[in-house]
Amino acid sequence: MTTIPADSLTRNDRVVVNDDELPYLVDKVMDTSDGGVRVTYSSGDTVEYAAGDEVAIID
Repeated sequence: MTTIPADSLTRNDRVVVNDDELPYLVDKVMDTSDGGVRVTYSSGDTVEYAAGDEVAIID
């Protein structure tokens, strides 16, 4: 597992949202007006991350 800035996420990254669950597969990443990113996962869930937020991914 690696930690990266949320604005570095790309399609098909596998993000660990909760340690006790399977990772979420990134479907789409869009910039927000405040400098953050809106991430849509393949499950249909959407999460907004602030600029500089760190996320854990499976590499």
